[in-house]
Amino acid sequence: MTMVRTLATAGVEDRDSNAGRRPARRLRGALLAAGAAVALALTACVPVTNAPPGGGAVVTGTYRIGPFNLAAMGQPGWQSNASTTGVPRPPGSFGIKSIDFDIVDAGGTPVNAHDVHLHHVLLVDQAKPDYLCPGRGQRFAGAGMERTPLRLDDPYAVLVGASDRWDSLWHIMNMSDTAKTVYIQYKVGYQPGADASNTRGVVPFFMDITGCGNSEYDVPGNGGPGSVHTKSKTWTAPFDGIAVYAGGHIHAGGIDITLSDPNAGLQCTMTAEYMDMGMGMTAADDDGLGMLERIPPCRMHNMVFKDKPYTVTARYHNDQPVEGAMGIVLNYVWPGHQ
Repeated sequence: MTMVRTLATAGVEDRDSNAGRRPARRLRGALLAAGAAVALALTACVPVTNAPPGGGAVVTGTYRIGPFNLAAMGQPGWQSNASTTGVPRPPGSFGIKSIDFDIVDAGGTPVNAHDVHLHHVLLVDQAKPDYLCPGRGQRFAGAGMERTPLRLDDPYAVLVGASDRWDSLWHIMNMSDTAKTVYIQYKVGYQPGADASNTRGVVPFFMDITGCGNSEYDVPGNGGPGSVHTKSKTWTAPFDGIAVYAGGHIHAGGIDITLSDPNAGLQCTMTAEYMDMGMGMTAADDDGLGMLERIPPCRMHNMVFKDKPYTVTARYHNDQPVEGAMGIVLNYVWPGHQ
């Protein structure tokens, strides 16, 4: 069964003052063109034991935020950087198994990712707390240019209550020379039968390198050819548990983002992959910035220990400035024991 629901956003104010800024994309040679695989060192990976059966059949629901009537690039109204409350979601209580984000037209056809740039989109459950940044709702899913999906295997799911309200914040930009009408679309795979009796409910940790701020920082670009800019943030786990999945978000110009926990033997490096144009070169626009294509996520099954640190590290090329860089990992952790 597939359902489509849309949230209209007509009249949402464009709050981005940097109307002339293009998203960071960087030309790279063989280092990135070769394509990089996810690196996992799961030396302390624990087996799945005593697992409940899971929530049963998965239903797919398709939901949209929009429409966004975007002017041509650089013209007034060429981007939307805003937030809203009460976006569409599946009915009742359920467990989330998967989420996929995209930019689509009115007919549901995906728009070329390099024509309309998805800087970021986040879904927030206001009925649940953010364990790492108290005082705000739980940021439980999101994506950017890389479109990293969420995938949770049984018996794990993000459990959602029947009355939970979903909010959203986003930033999208029209990078083409013509006006476009688009929607942010998210497909949710969920189990209507999932609950705490048959499912291990995971907690999303929104692990931002900037802490609990606005997520953006600048790469100075003053290191010369071949230089690398590194930025890290160490978080403290609020409870014992098992980490089961992680998705990374960096911008073009980025090399990789790593989630590491020496206490659990976890070293998960998610490496940016760029559009390959052949002959060891990646696609570039007139800024000399490459086309970020994807950042493969990490599946894992590693212990997390209360009050022990684990760290997110983002690496960017530092031979050219990157404004508004980001380094975020969404790590899904079950607060329990085997």
